[in-house]
Amino acid sequence: MQEAVVSGSVFSVRKFLAALLILVAIGSGDAQAHQPVVLLDTDTSAAKGPLLVDGTVSFAIRASFTKKAQKKAFRGQFNAGDALTVQYLIADKKPENTLLTSALPVLVITSPTGKSVTVKMTERTKFHEPFSRTNYLYLARYSAVAQGGIYSFTITSKGKAHITVAVGDKEIFGAILRGAAPTPTPTPTPTPTPTPTITGYTMAQVKANSSTKNCWAVVDGYVYNLTNWINSHPGGSGAIVSLCGTDATAAFKSKHENQNRPAQTLDSYKLGPLQK
Repeated sequence: MQEAVVSGSVFSVRKFLAALLILVAIGSGDAQAHQPVVLLDTDTSAAKGPLLVDGTVSFAIRASFTKKAQKKAFRGQFNAGDALTVQYLIADKKPENTLLTSALPVLVITSPTGKSVTVKMTERTKFHEPFSRTNYLYLARYSAVAQGGIYSFTITSKGKAHITVAVGDKEIFGAILRGAAPTPTPTPTPTPTPTPTITGYTMAQVKANSSTKNCWAVVDGYVYNLTNWINSHPGGSGAIVSLCGTDATAAFKSKHENQNRPAQTLDSYKLGPLQK
């Protein structure tokens, strides 16, 4: 069954940045806030990966690999003449900062016409992200004038590694689509855009992701991938681990009902609705 899930909701940008976002410094020294997107193990090709509906909106694509030759990918939609801006980053801590450039995953960008560019890693520029008190390293920065259409971003590992690919520079809320890309209307006459069919996730899928490596949970009828929250949860990892593979609605509300920040943090890990 094909899963097409549109994720995204309105939230307080200032609070969200303080809790989660990577601040990516551009050459001018100004900080840019990137909305996080975690690539799943099932995102093995651009067609299967998430679509950034507007590739000029700032997104931080996080990809983790456990072995050589793994692939993870995503897509970004651009209008002709848009700025295509991409940065390749790693955390400035072991083991990532000890890896040689030749041992890090390869990022290939493919245009709508099929032309591919391999992003070259030519720097290791340090910067400090104050909200999570984390140090990062720029490895590469790529920019170009975009063609109209959908770009593919494919990351191929050379071993165990965790990286971030930052795309876009507009600090506004952006939509993410999982599933097939929307089909352009062939006629120039404006017509209503059909609402994508939301198939959602099953409880069986949630129960199958009940480990610290893949931790999914349900809250209020939506499925969340909490894997990356395990080690960053202020109340300790155990509180999140206990929710893996379960309907965690009651547990979450008993601790955080009517609290904005935990709700906003949770929302950033949303995968989509639970099938009824």
